[in-house]
Amino acid sequence: MAKRIELDYTKDVNLFDETAKEWAEAIEKTKKTQARNFYEKILELENKAKNESWENVLPFVKMLNSKVSYGVTRKVVSYEFQDMMTQCISQINKREDLTKFKLFFEAVLGFFKGSN
Repeated sequence: MAKRIELDYTKDVNLFDETAKEWAEAIEKTKKTQARNFYEKILELENKAKNESWENVLPFVKMLNSKVSYGVTRKVVSYEFQDMMTQCISQINKREDLTKFKLFFEAVLGFFKGSN
């Protein structure tokens, strides 16, 4: 199991490097297209957060947990992917947190090979 995620690069200076690489390897059973779809959704939510009140965006960020859970039942995302997403989503309480998550996810995708 990959290490605990702390979405604060001042506390984990390796967040976008070693931690991201470790998680990319941990989620390798996740389908590439699904990982990309979730990343695109994060980008969409971050963009929405720039133009709308945070109170209207946060519920949709938290709703990602149910979408990930559904992906697990369909066997298109791994339990490890669900663990990564759940850890990160639980730490999102303000816009800046969503941006940190987006950057971490981007780093993970950079190292990610995934399944077809």
